[in-house]
Amino acid sequence: MIKNKKILLICKENSSFPMFFLGKELEKNNNEVHYFFVHYTEVLNKNNLNKNTYFYFKNKIKNENIHDVRDINIKFLNNYKNITIDTNRLKDIENKYTNFTSLNKQLLSSHATSTPNHGYFFYNSTTYEENLYWLLLNYDKTETLLDEIKPDYIFDIDFGEIQRSILNEIANYKKIPYVTIDHSRYKKFFLPCFTLGRELDQYFINAYNKNRDKIDIKEFISNVESYRTKSTLMSEIYKGQMTSSYNFNFWDAIKLLLEKNYIFIISFINQIKNDEFKIGFRTPLYANIFKKILFFYYYVFRKFYLLSKFNKYANNPKDEKYIYLPLHKIPESSTYVKSPMYVNEISLIEAISKSMPISWKLYVKEHQSMIGMRDLKFYKKVKKLHNVKIVKSNFYHDPKPWIEKSLGVITITGTSAFEAAMLNKPAIVYGNVFYNVISGIKVAKSFEELEYLFKLIDTGNWSEDNTKDCCAYLKTVEELGTDMNIFSIIGLAGKKIATNSLNENEEEELNNMINTLMVFYEKALKYYYGQQNSY
Repeated sequence: MIKNKKILLICKENSSFPMFFLGKELEKNNNEVHYFFVHYTEVLNKNNLNKNTYFYFKNKIKNENIHDVRDINIKFLNNYKNITIDTNRLKDIENKYTNFTSLNKQLLSSHATSTPNHGYFFYNSTTYEENLYWLLLNYDKTETLLDEIKPDYIFDIDFGEIQRSILNEIANYKKIPYVTIDHSRYKKFFLPCFTLGRELDQYFINAYNKNRDKIDIKEFISNVESYRTKSTLMSEIYKGQMTSSYNFNFWDAIKLLLEKNYIFIISFINQIKNDEFKIGFRTPLYANIFKKILFFYYYVFRKFYLLSKFNKYANNPKDEKYIYLPLHKIPESSTYVKSPMYVNEISLIEAISKSMPISWKLYVKEHQSMIGMRDLKFYKKVKKLHNVKIVKSNFYHDPKPWIEKSLGVITITGTSAFEAAMLNKPAIVYGNVFYNVISGIKVAKSFEELEYLFKLIDTGNWSEDNTKDCCAYLKTVEELGTDMNIFSIIGLAGKKIATNSLNENEEEELNNMINTLMVFYEKALKYYYGQQNSY
């Protein structure tokens, strides 16, 4: 049991909802709980989005225990037109705090400081000097905060945002356990992560290797066989979310436009009414509300077009040899944090196209959450590659047939590689994910390795049977992971904060969920210290 400790809970937007109730639970055991809101726009002006996060916390919790980046945000707004970079301080940071990744890659972990790498034009572009200034401000803030609080533990449930990358580096330097949550991709099992996904956690590798050496395959073979015979592979935690949405008709488009128009109008009024800092529409790090509205209109019309029969870029699958590449949600921590060297999916597609055997095709399927988000120029450029086909994302309503009929799967960090391994299909991965321990999954370190890996598939020299490795993986996940639906926890906690009117069953469910979250962190600390002692 966690007791008599100082604990820092990391909060950002919706992921802060469970932290409110987790903090209350931790306080029952005489823990001193602090909250750190890490997103700069959330802590400035009150609006419909942050009234139930940052400002709710401010109203319900002792303010001396709530910390934020408001002060450095104001400092940036006052000084960004006249920046002087302290190069000595920057070098000191680089020397001390790049254990997991470089400073340039840390900058990539925020949407606002990675604008050249994604197509969301409503973010105002920043100069390199502005990015470095923001980086310095955040490092100064985080160092000071950790020195003042001296937390025993830092708990989180997400990966994205530059502050998290900074916290991860400083916490590692100061030997403070920083625990966040990562999905194993198996059922609803989530695993502790101490590296923010920058590398594979050693505690899991050790446990997996031990299980693989000693496992009685009969114990878990039924789980693997059951997985292989399922009609659908889509995890239940994604049901009802954008990931599992395959239809979007004309009336869906109209409804969404009306809903978003209302939200934009309210947001615009709030921005004008509450903007005491006079943030201009071209201010770096901030989104331009007019460009955001325009982008959203493009999004709705593109989504309707891409899911309609009029889509000229997408093809139906054929009876032919193909490698399957499901695209990612961009920009997201699954790529920008876990695999920052491979965030340009056009480059990946071109590299695969150049490396495949002459008789193969590459099937590219859009991520359901990204339909409408990309500029159509992306698909136009891909379509020009003669051995590449963009396939209709709603031709199948589950990933299983795409994978089963393929020669293998390539992904940056997507679930499809785990699904392929479980189906005994070759899989190539470019990022850091727990399932990389399975031998049937090859981790590529460069585009140059593709040709060699394709030859292994073409000549039948890939791992013949994944069954033992998959059994060992499932066993390790069930031993070390926690069975919980983090999306349900966020949803129910958010409902409690917004309405304060859960029914009796929902109240009990939320209490159970928060207790499960508590158990998750207690188990994580045991793994952390066991991992440290093994070095």
